[in-house]
Amino acid sequence: MIEHLDSIPALVPKLLLHLLEGENLSQAATSLAVSQPAASKAIRRAESLLGFALIKRDARPLELTEEGRLVAQFARQRLEQETMLIRQLRMIRKEGAGVVKIASFGASASTHMLPRLFESVRRDLPKVSVGISEFNDDEALLALREGRVDFATIVDHEYLDLEIIPIVTDRLVALVHEDDPLALLPAISVADLETRHFILTKGGSEALIRAWFSTSGTPLQFKHTAVQLTSILAMIRSGLGVSIVAELAVPDFHPEIRVLPLTPEYPRRIGLARRSGSFSSHAAQRLWRYLCQHRESLLS
Repeated sequence: MIEHLDSIPALVPKLLLHLLEGENLSQAATSLAVSQPAASKAIRRAESLLGFALIKRDARPLELTEEGRLVAQFARQRLEQETMLIRQLRMIRKEGAGVVKIASFGASASTHMLPRLFESVRRDLPKVSVGISEFNDDEALLALREGRVDFATIVDHEYLDLEIIPIVTDRLVALVHEDDPLALLPAISVADLETRHFILTKGGSEALIRAWFSTSGTPLQFKHTAVQLTSILAMIRSGLGVSIVAELAVPDFHPEIRVLPLTPEYPRRIGLARRSGSFSSHAAQRLWRYLCQHRESLLS
């Protein structure tokens, strides 16, 4: 008895499939471009290895045994799988079909930058699908470096191991309740916040906020933290404090909340990054090349 199907002649499952579909042995051999004696020899060799018959030789026309039908049905399933695989590979080659995985940090990227970016991609690369997973800044960068995603949104810095396409420029803004005296100011400085309860976002801008505070020589002191922007807005409405977030993260509708610029301003450039080297898929490679070719229009 054999241990692996590779032990029997590769011709046999195909021959049996042709017999199952109504051909005689001569026709089956001709369909597979072999001689009838070679076909008969291959079947006898397989039967010898298996220890049982695959065809009923006393039947006219030839019929398959139950075991022969099993092998023929296996051949049919494999043929169908090969046909499907070839169709998929052709589609990938022709249309760049596939799923591209992207790690995104915070609402700035997930709700503003990426949807606008891939609106144009959808028109030109309709077979490319995008799967977005949300992380904070450090986790998105780690997911990219570990190869769990194809691309990641990052705040543009110099990374020797990454290629980066700048996409959009954002800035930090202050969020205060509309009844707060700070709402009357034209801009918010570090000094304005020194005595206020501060709500620190954990959703992607924490490092930038700390850096903005440090520009004035004042370490960041915070009373509360929250990951979701909706939670931060609710806390401000409840009078629990004030906050600073990325401007692109702020929803268009934010009742009772004033959005104020910072002084000095603290802009940040957001880009899409990938690891240097090979792409994990043809779809990822095609999408990246598209973004590189259209980077000027993407930035406008």
